[in-house]
Amino acid sequence: MMESRMTAKGYRYLADAVKWFHAAFVVFAVLGALLAPLGVVWLVLHLAVLAWAVGINFGGWTCPLTPLENRFREASGDRGYGGGFIEHYVNKAGLGGLPRRTLEVRVAWLILAMNVVLYALIAWIAW
Repeated sequence: MMESRMTAKGYRYLADAVKWFHAAFVVFAVLGALLAPLGVVWLVLHLAVLAWAVGINFGGWTCPLTPLENRFREASGDRGYGGGFIEHYVNKAGLGGLPRRTLEVRVAWLILAMNVVLYALIAWIAW
């Protein structure tokens, strides 16, 4: 029986794949309303993603993708990061500096506000 072992590079690729999926999830939570007019499937999918993203941030919980990315990073020999996904990458971009909880609540309100505006515009155009 052959034992298969993933290389550090393989784990790094997996960590990056999780990071980009997580980023796409966040973008879809923020802008997914733009796809809602394409059909009920997009609408339902977006509302579920929106509820998850807002709930995670308002609740102060950790999205399961964050520890998964960190696990793959550590398996590759890299260091994972503490805190949440948004906190880590916002701070990395030099836009952070807020305490984690403050950032989470502000992000939740921002996601909600963006979607209220987008859905209002879509309703206004459709009307």
